[in-house]
Amino acid sequence: MSPSSTNTSQWHAEVPFKIQVPDQDLQLLYQKLALTVLPDELEDANRDYGVPLADIQRLIARWKQGYDWRTHEKAINDELPQFKRTIAVDRFGELDVHYVHKKSKVEAAIPLLFIHGCEWLFSMCESDTQLCTYIGPGSFCEVRKILPLLTEASPNVPSFHVVALSQPGYGFSAAPKKRGFDMAQYAEVRCVTHAYTG
Repeated sequence: MSPSSTNTSQWHAEVPFKIQVPDQDLQLLYQKLALTVLPDELEDANRDYGVPLADIQRLIARWKQGYDWRTHEKAINDELPQFKRTIAVDRFGELDVHYVHKKSKVEAAIPLLFIHGCEWLFSMCESDTQLCTYIGPGSFCEVRKILPLLTEASPNVPSFHVVALSQPGYGFSAAPKKRGFDMAQYAEVRCVTHAYTG
């Protein structure tokens, strides 16, 4: 599906986006962290029963005292050109999709849809049945380190116009409201977003 393949009234403009988490949301986070009561841990449990208690305690301490949300928020906003666009998804209505869109200065650069750490592992079992294991979602932030390299103008390597989106339901993209949103719909959102941005 591309913008030219359907009614143009369904396609919405790209809107610049900056991360701006409300102060009250951060205050609520700090209140929840302050009220956290952790369970005891079995001796020598390691990771057999989940994340070790020491790791959780370290993470809570980092969020309470060592993590400056506004500094990191500003760094992401300064580094990554972010946008939102409303996309119509067949049978699921419209979703606001968040993405990074960085064009190369090379006019004839190659369009690249950066698919971040949302992974499925496929394997074959004895009955020739294909099994898949979901590894988990990543984040649009995974493009941060590589974005300058992908978009730079160089006579020695190709240059790219890059799009890296937040998957629907993750990051700053809206979540679908109906059951059954699956790989085909994720692929549709990716394809349409990429078609919009060229």
